[in-house]
Amino acid sequence: MIDFPAIALQCGPEVATEVIQRIVTVESSFNPYAIGVVGGRLERQPKTEEEAVVTAKYLANHGWNFSMGLAQINRYNLQKYGLDYHSVFDVCSNLRAAASIYDECFNRALSNSDFSSARLKAFSCYYSGNFSRGFIADGTGNTSYVDRITSAKVGDGASNSIAPIPIISNDAKKGNVGKTNHQDSGGNNASSMDSDNRRLRKFNVQNDDSGGIKQLRGN
Repeated sequence: MIDFPAIALQCGPEVATEVIQRIVTVESSFNPYAIGVVGGRLERQPKTEEEAVVTAKYLANHGWNFSMGLAQINRYNLQKYGLDYHSVFDVCSNLRAAASIYDECFNRALSNSDFSSARLKAFSCYYSGNFSRGFIADGTGNTSYVDRITSAKVGDGASNSIAPIPIISNDAKKGNVGKTNHQDSGGNNASSMDSDNRRLRKFNVQNDDSGGIKQLRGN
């Protein structure tokens, strides 16, 4: 049995393991060979890597838009993240790309949102490429992608719902509240705090969900 939290931490360390678990739960229900087709569906899901690769190449050659693997990486994102129709079905390569996509979305959202809002917007961005589509109800049960993500059941290896403690600067003129959760032991200086602000990534929520293969992704 795969130790998913350990693999997620190894392959996408810049993003909280719990975030990756939620994405994979909703996107593929932990099927590394899953293929989600926009505007259609496969008669059944591939059972082997070879079958997944052949199917992906067939879909690409016939002009379909589709996403692949554990975290459902879209075909149009393969080149950007150094993947092809073989490596996208590799567990670590797929999770590495997923972490990069989410991290980019999160950093963009954080520039004009508070931490928890940025986190939810990043999930929407991961799903659709923008900060709004993922909040709109669709599909079975008439729930939104963000709803499904936040209610996803994560394993025991995922961290609990713990928000970072805000920092209040000793220098009132440079006060930065709520944007960082760690400071080096020697660091009361501004550059240390700025560096810490850039390193802020992890925030966790909990609960409970059903998995599925989603169709929209990142452009």
